[in-house]
Amino acid sequence: MANGRIAVLIPAVYDPLDKEFLTGVQNAARLAGLDTLVFTSVSSDSADSYTRGENNIYELPFEADIDGIILAANRIRDTELRSWLVEKIQNSTLPCVAIEEEYDKIKGVYLDERGCLRDITEHLISVHGCTDIVCLTGPEGNREAEERAEGYALAMNAHGLNAEIIYGDFWRCSPAALADKIFNGDIRRPQAIVCANDIMAVALCQRLQAHGLRVPEDIRITGYDGSLYTLLTSPAITTVCGGDRCLGMLAVKEICGRIGINIDIDCGTPAIRTSGSCGCGNEAADKETLLDYAGKTLRKQLDRKSFMFSNYIAKMSDCESIPKFAAVLDNLRYMLSDCKTVNVCLCDDWRVEYPDCRKSGFSETMQLIYSENQPGEISFPLKTLLPQLNLPHEPQFWVFGSLHYFDRITGYIATSYDSAEQFAVDEHYVGWCDAVANGLDIVIKKSNTEYIWQKLVAKEMTDIRTGLMSRKGFVSKLRERDSAALISFPKKYGEMRYFVPIVSAVLRSEGSDRTATYLGTTVFGVILRDESAEDIARYICRSLSAFGIYIAENELQVSCAEMDGAPDEKLNAMYETLTEKAARKGGETYFGIFSDLRKEMRYSPQSKWSVSSAAAKIGLSGSHFQRLYKKYFGRAFNEELIGFRIDRAKYLLCNTTLSIQQIAVECGYNGAAHFMRQFAKRMGMSAGQYRKEQRNE
Repeated sequence: MANGRIAVLIPAVYDPLDKEFLTGVQNAARLAGLDTLVFTSVSSDSADSYTRGENNIYELPFEADIDGIILAANRIRDTELRSWLVEKIQNSTLPCVAIEEEYDKIKGVYLDERGCLRDITEHLISVHGCTDIVCLTGPEGNREAEERAEGYALAMNAHGLNAEIIYGDFWRCSPAALADKIFNGDIRRPQAIVCANDIMAVALCQRLQAHGLRVPEDIRITGYDGSLYTLLTSPAITTVCGGDRCLGMLAVKEICGRIGINIDIDCGTPAIRTSGSCGCGNEAADKETLLDYAGKTLRKQLDRKSFMFSNYIAKMSDCESIPKFAAVLDNLRYMLSDCKTVNVCLCDDWRVEYPDCRKSGFSETMQLIYSENQPGEISFPLKTLLPQLNLPHEPQFWVFGSLHYFDRITGYIATSYDSAEQFAVDEHYVGWCDAVANGLDIVIKKSNTEYIWQKLVAKEMTDIRTGLMSRKGFVSKLRERDSAALISFPKKYGEMRYFVPIVSAVLRSEGSDRTATYLGTTVFGVILRDESAEDIARYICRSLSAFGIYIAENELQVSCAEMDGAPDEKLNAMYETLTEKAARKGGETYFGIFSDLRKEMRYSPQSKWSVSSAAAKIGLSGSHFQRLYKKYFGRAFNEELIGFRIDRAKYLLCNTTLSIQQIAVECGYNGAAHFMRQFAKRMGMSAGQYRKEQRNE
């Protein structure tokens, strides 16, 4: 069982060497009984609002229950971010180690880089008989550059050979310049060149070949790092491999000592991978490594081919509530096929819009709005990071990424993996996370707009969106013996471009103003006083033709009735009649609308659901709603609601430590007694017995 957690702060896990490092961390952490929690962002040196939102994820480990931190300082190119993280760590009480960096209160973890360069230089001398070898290293004064150069010099001096060190840039410019000088005769051509990283080795090889020099026949070349890119040149580059995996294991071993866990871990040592550039030639092994990597890449591309047609961005941006959003996420979960689980967690103030929204940090209480097979939302303390991490489990590997819209902080996305090799901050992962953030932004805007509109409608007599009477205002205008007509337009005329002309045509009559209301989508109501419903339909069609919109009278559906008492009920009955006529004529049913509502109910069973509120969402009377619900799904609405609530209770009993009383409230019950009766009736056992049985207690 896991007995602790270590956090790894590392930006933009994309390169295979990043995965190799995290694999080392995961392997050692599993042996130590620790969860590996990776906090990562899209790497960027810019200080724009998007980058600030991304980097907010690094606040999370300092607000949660973490036992120690591994700072991948050697991979953080953003100096401002690195300085901020170092200061944050030094001001905390958390044990921490930094990879290949040293700070006042943070111990550094290093490989024996001298030994690695000494061994590869020794290989050139002893195996290939080279006596004239040059070392191309990084910038003078740089720790890595100096240590690797020292390792080369140790091997040369041990054989009584002259060591010649050329300082470069760890990039492509210095090897290109060196190749030009060799070709032009500005400097002699050595037998071999030891490069202090793979980037320089590949660039040097390519530039020499461009000048017509042969590798290894004219010059032997070696690299350092073990990058897969060294296999893409011809010949492949001899290099030092496995260093990043060793670093990851060394970091865990060091952090274990600092948090009081005694463990003996064999961290391994880097090894030389010989290839054609030094003259060894190892084409079979090189080919096998490349084929394995190419196979994984191809399989991933084939898996993601269907994503081009998923329209996931539009689907995530077409929701107006969290339950509907969770249902869409569930349908699109397959897109993150490499991970075991996906969890979307929101701050409790996620609904706040600009300029008052959260710009940094996280709320003390979070909302888990989506996790596989989770019915409804779950509140949990931020310090636990995820409810399931608070339950007994074997050591796991988790990745946490920021959920934000520019610099507005919404929450975080957590994904778990069997292996660190399965994760990458690539365009697919980033695109999916950004689509979730954008979709939530739409939910915020829609839900806030709807809330404000409902409040205004409750007070006002006018529909603020159309300028027509609100339903409340319309009913107040009806006199005892008035008649009213409801008019429904074909669905295609619900598009925005038709809205203003139709409202204008409905509102005006030939001689006077008309009292009219908008009841949603394409349904309007009018009070009949000096004209008949047929007259109104005829005039509307004639008025619209002036706008170039041609609708035949028989395309309109009309329902009329006298308002002799209970006008609200009469309007409901007319609306049902009208929509049923339209559905029969268009071959449509309510099934799609009911299915969406049922999904919303399934993902939010704890909400205050009732027949009347659900019917109002669709615009039907309660009795008609119940008839259709049972017709479509074979179960009564209230019976299905109880089932969804019991499903949520089962999930909470198995996946949280909430008390029975708390679970009753989380499932929409006012008291535990009612919940316990319904649970026992459905499951044949008490909630407590169910929890024990599922956990094998």
